[in-house]
Amino acid sequence: MNRERLSQMIVMLRNLPPEGEVGFRLTSWHCGTTACAVGHACLNPAFQEQGLSLVKDGSAMVPLYEGHAGWNAVREFFGIDSNEDAYLFLTWEYPDGSETTPDQVADRIELFLQSAEVTA
Repeated sequence: MNRERLSQMIVMLRNLPPEGEVGFRLTSWHCGTTACAVGHACLNPAFQEQGLSLVKDGSAMVPLYEGHAGWNAVREFFGIDSNEDAYLFLTWEYPDGSETTPDQVADRIELFLQSAEVTA
């Protein structure tokens, strides 16, 4: 797990402007007007400097990192597995579903990092 990048994600999510140019919605990487947590990370210069980007794949935009696309890119970039990426970033893992807020995702990442410390 890349604790530094996950910690950066928390800071980024907590600092998203409520009425920013790109809104927040967990249902898509980035559709032009909204993006999920990972989509926002792909648009963030600090994460872009580390190699994470958002690219067009057919009609959709998907994350790209070191030749990996979509969820594989997310797992490689953050050093997490498929159960962990689902728990942290997928709509159906949150009680509020598509109405989940950036702070709720940041809270979950914080809990994830704390639980990893306890089990380490």
